[in-house]
Amino acid sequence: MAYMLKLPNERGEQLRQIADAENKTVVDLITDFIRQKIAEGVIPADLPNVELETTEAGMNVALPGFAGSLPAVEIPSFTAALRSMALKMPPGSEGSKQRLADFSSAFTGVKLKRMGAGVRLVSPITGKEYSLASSVAADLADQIERETK
Repeated sequence: MAYMLKLPNERGEQLRQIADAENKTVVDLITDFIRQKIAEGVIPADLPNVELETTEAGMNVALPGFAGSLPAVEIPSFTAALRSMALKMPPGSEGSKQRLADFSSAFTGVKLKRMGAGVRLVSPITGKEYSLASSVAADLADQIERETK
């Protein structure tokens, strides 16, 4: 679910100007700010509403309205795929098409699907999908890796 900010027009314009000056989108600017605060220890690195449970067989992943599991042997390649699919690449480019072909059916647990501005997690059991923005998908990969250590 998207989070909407209500800013005075003047602050919104200033935010847009900062983003333009740094050659970023406003979303990327805000994402960088959040990651800076995580690095400073202001907030924890784990994503809100993400529950990970390590099991003998692998890891259970739960997000609002979504549940799936990752076999232990697939976790390293899953997190690598999640990061790779999260990289910004023009839709339809050769690299984007190749990544999609490489990862669309590579896993027996949670599946990955490319979407316009991110990644979808797909439960192979229920078919339910959970959409993640690119930057959040990369952060989820980090969180999964931290949980496995």
